[in-house]
Amino acid sequence: MKLFTNRYLQTALLILPIAVFFVYFFALRYNIPWFDEYENIPYFLQRFVDARSVSEGLDALLKPNNEHRVLYARLVVYAQYLLTGGLSFSGLMLWGNLGLVLIFGLLYRSTSSLEGANSRFWLLPVPLMLFVAQNYLLTFTAIYTLQYLAIIVLVLLTFFVLAYDRPGSFAGALGLGALATFSMGNGILLWPAGAAMLLIRRRWLWLGIWLVFGAVCIWLYFLNYPVQQGNAEGFAYVLAHPIQTLAGFFIFAGSLFDFFPAWTVERRSALPLLAGLAVVGVLAWWLVRVVFRKEANRSHFETFLTGVALFLLANMALIAFFRIRFYFGMVLHSSYRTYSMVLWAVGYLALLSLLKPQTRQRLVPVLWGLFLFVNVLTYVTYVPEAVVRRKHMQGLTFNQQHNQIGLGGTHNSPLARWIIELDSTMRVRNWHTLPNPAITPDETRLLLDSVGRAQLGPRIATSFRLLDQPGYFNLESDAPGYRVGMNEGTYVVFWPSDGRKAAYVMFAEPRKPTGKNPFARPNGWLTSMPKGLLPPGRYDIGLFETTPAGSRLVRTDQTATVLAK
Repeated sequence: MKLFTNRYLQTALLILPIAVFFVYFFALRYNIPWFDEYENIPYFLQRFVDARSVSEGLDALLKPNNEHRVLYARLVVYAQYLLTGGLSFSGLMLWGNLGLVLIFGLLYRSTSSLEGANSRFWLLPVPLMLFVAQNYLLTFTAIYTLQYLAIIVLVLLTFFVLAYDRPGSFAGALGLGALATFSMGNGILLWPAGAAMLLIRRRWLWLGIWLVFGAVCIWLYFLNYPVQQGNAEGFAYVLAHPIQTLAGFFIFAGSLFDFFPAWTVERRSALPLLAGLAVVGVLAWWLVRVVFRKEANRSHFETFLTGVALFLLANMALIAFFRIRFYFGMVLHSSYRTYSMVLWAVGYLALLSLLKPQTRQRLVPVLWGLFLFVNVLTYVTYVPEAVVRRKHMQGLTFNQQHNQIGLGGTHNSPLARWIIELDSTMRVRNWHTLPNPAITPDETRLLLDSVGRAQLGPRIATSFRLLDQPGYFNLESDAPGYRVGMNEGTYVVFWPSDGRKAAYVMFAEPRKPTGKNPFARPNGWLTSMPKGLLPPGRYDIGLFETTPAGSRLVRTDQTATVLAK
């Protein structure tokens, strides 16, 4: 225990998880846009740069993407363009992920305001909660980091400033709150959470100003807003499935303890459910003690944590209430995981603030050990998922480069044609080009006509199964020894049988565990090729096997046919 009192060791233990996270980030990052990013990044920039009036520029900044305005994300994109003259999606990912460092810094600064608190000691488990591999979909998607993660950063920054209880800070918080409101729809929830902060401070005049200003911001947010359908269905689902909805909320809250992404949702949910009950219970107990006091609360730490906890819990309730009707597994979705990570950090600090100094001194090393285990386990189980995701994106990039389809839309659809146009715009304006090569330096050998394929040798009988299903071709192999690494793995290749010099690829990921042991994966691989990526016609199927030593191209005896609609 005395080892943890050394200030140099404390600093090292705080920095190490952050350093490991960014080593992981730089190892797996990629400079590839995906789907919604085309609208929020190159399309926005094109409209904003080409705007002929202030009103056109404002429309480009504030035009909603789905149900969200994303002002902060678009400001960051424009700032990158001004600084570099182009677009780097990996650079935007980096900026977005640095928000985790700011979250940690704000929590650190807030605990330092407590009398007698040793911030370094208190915060030891916190970076182990924040800098994990679980939210890899967010970590490696630029718009997610600039939206889902950024809104948490903006709200924490707003509340940190608001908790200082000074007129200048109050004015600053109003400005930051307005920015957060227009940076994601969930930002609207900061106004009631901030009102609770001013309520426990007994700042009645400021509370009135806050509510009026917040109401104006919310009104402006929905001004000329496209009507979104689905809320009625959301309420109907909650009324029809109240227990499932409540369970979803607690599973979401405890999803930091979702260790095995390869398991089924049902099996994954048990531990997060228990963990969610624990963290929400602690925060509810803490909030009751903080909020229900006769005297005004002058603690920056308690005021700040009150707003943050209420905002996070409200967001989790919103997602549980209005998303699980589509798919219950949304509560374990990787891109939402940051809410749970920050909630656990807040719940942990709230718990510590309730304990006696001697109890804290004994408990912090124990919790540090627990969350060290959590942190390491997430890297063991989620880094392979992140590697598979990266290889999927590389395959889709190959398709986009050589077939003009892959990174969004279906063959010859308006969305696919729009993405082709935006890729061309970025290339002509020297903003961004897709990585080339996308998979391996020798990937162009995939682009074979019928003569080139014949030169590969005879067709090889394969053991993988091909299942023709509505919308997809599902392929699954039981071959032993399949491995996936940064430079290792197999892509399934679809060659048009009409002899065209073309190839459509899809990465084959390891098969999922079927038993209770999450590390016992069956032999072989599986993949699904969307029929929407393929023009109508008959296809010969091959395998592109990549290893660090080189690649091997195999022509199999399997074929598939896409019928014209």
